[in-house]
Amino acid sequence: MDADLYVSGDGWLHRADPRVKFALSLSLLVLCLVWRTPAIILAALIAEHAMLVSDRVPWERIAWVWKALAAIMVLIVVLWPIFDPSGTHEIWRWGWLRITRENLVMAAVMGLRIPALGFACFLTLFTTSQAKLIRGLTRLGMPYRAGLTLATSLRYIPVFFRIFQSVVDAQRARGLDLEGRSFLARARAYLPVIVAVLIRAFRMSQSVGWAMASRGLGMRLSGGVRRTSRVEIRMRGADWAMLAAIVLATAALIAVTALGMLG
Repeated sequence: MDADLYVSGDGWLHRADPRVKFALSLSLLVLCLVWRTPAIILAALIAEHAMLVSDRVPWERIAWVWKALAAIMVLIVVLWPIFDPSGTHEIWRWGWLRITRENLVMAAVMGLRIPALGFACFLTLFTTSQAKLIRGLTRLGMPYRAGLTLATSLRYIPVFFRIFQSVVDAQRARGLDLEGRSFLARARAYLPVIVAVLIRAFRMSQSVGWAMASRGLGMRLSGGVRRTSRVEIRMRGADWAMLAAIVLATAALIAVTALGMLG
């Protein structure tokens, strides 16, 4: 799996303004965190998959998310009935361990909440390039220096990953054994790999710093000079309509839930 999560494409989510996708992800995150209703969690999960599929995001990427989250989902489903013995419809009991229909349902809901939260974020990450992602954040008020730092960090994650892989391959070619040992032995075996990666990272950071300084980074803009950006974004009519639909749908769901609780 590439460290860059962006999937190139031209679907409706790809064309949407990143600020609208931020609002979509935030709305889904809030709904999945606040409500424990199985119908809401399941509806959010189905809607997230429908949006990704309609945007033509490959099934391999969607399956990768499920594989990445599978371990924590299983852990939550298994541990939830142990730490939450509540419920009136008892199914099985052994000493202090009490399994009820209610805590099993809640365990399933908590397990499904994890992929629902994950896909809420991946809706934006899969369909927004790093340049547009950072530009959207800076247009929302993120300081320029913070945006540049984040953009540089995201840009060099795959670079450092490839450096690490190349150093590991080189050390294995020289006879370094990284398998079949205890945890401490493997940690000591990785020491020369980590040292080599850190040295290359330091040299690369020096080169990047010199390149930025030579382009005037850090100089104050004066005389009405406005900083420009290679990537520009603007809200279109479709973006405003999508943002209005997100706000209205979220408000309607909150209102319906509140009325149900009051009733």
